[in-house]
Amino acid sequence: MLALKLAWRSFIRHRRRSAITTIAISLGFAMLISVTGIAINGHDRMANLGVRLGSGHVVVQGKGFQQEQTLNFLVDDPERVEAVARTIPDVQNVAQRVYTGGLISSGELNSATMIAGVVPDIEPQVSDIASPSHRTSGGYLRPRSQLEFNNAPGDIYLGDTLARTLDVEVEDRVVLTASPANAERPASAAFRVRGIFHTGVSELDGFYVQIALGDAQEMLGLDGKVTQVALLLNDLRATARVTKEMRAALDDQDDLEVLPWQVALSELYDAIVLDSIGNYLLHTIVFLIVAIGIFNTILMSVLERTREFGVMIAIGTSRQQLFAQVIAEAVVLAVVAYSVGLAIGLSLHYWMSTTGLDVGALYGDGLEFAGISFNGRIYSTLYPAQVAQWTAIVFGLVILSSLYPAFRATRLKPVEAMRHA
Repeated sequence: MLALKLAWRSFIRHRRRSAITTIAISLGFAMLISVTGIAINGHDRMANLGVRLGSGHVVVQGKGFQQEQTLNFLVDDPERVEAVARTIPDVQNVAQRVYTGGLISSGELNSATMIAGVVPDIEPQVSDIASPSHRTSGGYLRPRSQLEFNNAPGDIYLGDTLARTLDVEVEDRVVLTASPANAERPASAAFRVRGIFHTGVSELDGFYVQIALGDAQEMLGLDGKVTQVALLLNDLRATARVTKEMRAALDDQDDLEVLPWQVALSELYDAIVLDSIGNYLLHTIVFLIVAIGIFNTILMSVLERTREFGVMIAIGTSRQQLFAQVIAEAVVLAVVAYSVGLAIGLSLHYWMSTTGLDVGALYGDGLEFAGISFNGRIYSTLYPAQVAQWTAIVFGLVILSSLYPAFRATRLKPVEAMRHA
């Protein structure tokens, strides 16, 4: 306690130096909290947007489909997979899908396309592409049971860029051509444009179409099979646990693979990792500022008080007590700077978590990041465990930064120190 009291008196006595160091450290720490909160929220939003643009938090596929993307790798019993998935906690919804490449034509105009066969009643609940917010005209897909005639062309839902390429509008007819599973000749089927969407992602708006799952299975000769069963979760952080539980539940099916979104959307995940590395570099810079600030302040304090320390040693203060005194001064400086920085940082976090940052105002139509169009507002998200981790790092730096000044103080010789001007 005596060491802390003396340390506090030293902090007050050297007000200018203490204030400058406190401001530098606290502002750096506040910036760290603010930037990290925005980054966490942004990364979570990007992941959830990617998941809801045609993937899932967890996907079950035929083993090899992720690499080959062909109909040679199928989920033979999707109903069983879906039934298993719905028994796992945090699974909000399950979507069966068929993905394959093909050609879409309208008159003499044509384009390569990615065909997605989806369940019309389920897809709007799990995919932003199917939501009204991304629909520019028309409606969404209907199951064949809702069509006026059983043999009528099925509905197709396509991007606005692709619609312009084909010069088609709602109610116009197009033809899809694709290679069925285990067949030598391509198969074709006519469809009527039911709706047109816009996501802001060029690959989706220009090359992606959705049709009813039953129509896709019939055209491709899949007999009820699918290429993917996607699981949508209540919480992004439950991905690892749900993936593990699904793998255990499907362990008897060697022909299936269960992948988290980090693998299924590897391009997006890699971009998030690279962005996180940039944030870690920023953290390193902030922590270096903290370390240098504390080191410089404590060392200057030791140099300025050489005579005082010499007198203390001469009247009986042990070198261990002197060492503890210098460390205590570093702790006091760190506690004050950390408290101020935490107060400023949490205030900024609260403002960002309630008001947010409008990405549209900064980037117009939105920010495209690794194939994801990011619009709306970014907020701030912080977890207590991270703040606790930073606290431990800061105080660890305090101890490390003050070790040399403290050691230097204990090496003073009383006679020479008391002669110091």
